[in-house]
Amino acid sequence: MNLMQPFVQKNAKGYQSIRTTTPGIFEFYSFLEEPKAQPLNAVPDGCVDLLFGIGEKDVRCYIGGTVLKMKYWPFDENRRYFGVRFLPGQCILPKDLGIADIINTDIEIPVSAYGSDISQQLYEADSIGKRAKVVTELLKKADRRPAFDTGEEIESYIRRRIYETNGTLSIREISEETGYSECYTRRVFHKTHGISPKTFEKIVRFQNILNEMAKLPSTDYYALALESGYYDQSHMVKEFKSFMGVTPEQYRKYMAE
Repeated sequence: MNLMQPFVQKNAKGYQSIRTTTPGIFEFYSFLEEPKAQPLNAVPDGCVDLLFGIGEKDVRCYIGGTVLKMKYWPFDENRRYFGVRFLPGQCILPKDLGIADIINTDIEIPVSAYGSDISQQLYEADSIGKRAKVVTELLKKADRRPAFDTGEEIESYIRRRIYETNGTLSIREISEETGYSECYTRRVFHKTHGISPKTFEKIVRFQNILNEMAKLPSTDYYALALESGYYDQSHMVKEFKSFMGVTPEQYRKYMAE
């Protein structure tokens, strides 16, 4: 599973990222202030991002849930940004903040929202790896999530099956597999993700397209549709455009520039 943010990866100045085996985290990433020529746009990935903006005089902290379509991501100039991208359904949120509060939006929170002010440590850390270590320790101490209950086990199963089926598993099939009602399965999934299983499946299919196009820039779009979990090309193009604002071909040309 590769969760892509292609515009950030392409346009952010000095962008770098490292994958991690830390449970619940997909990657750590870092870049400089927003370049003036190219905007940074976020696309749907189902993830929550925790972002620290390290300036000369202060550190600002933001948290945001998945966007629901391509969205401009504003950043202050003259800051080094360091981010944590949580895996879908596995984020650690500050106290008194729920997943529904951050879907399709970014909220500025105190740097101490997770219990400790790590501004000085982030200033002193001179590499992405050292900053990742600082934030990992912070999140470990702040993680107050209870052990799995039945609802969390069901959500984990639903998420895994959605990925296994490339986002093509219907809510009826999920209900039949789990033995729980469609209403209940929707509710437990929404509680963790802030979006419905159907919306999450669309995001998974969209991310499938991005990954396939990254592997094969010159693409047979009919084959791409089938490989990414769609029944036909027209359905794929329509759904892709609803998320990205452009067609797959327009996106391919932009990424090739």
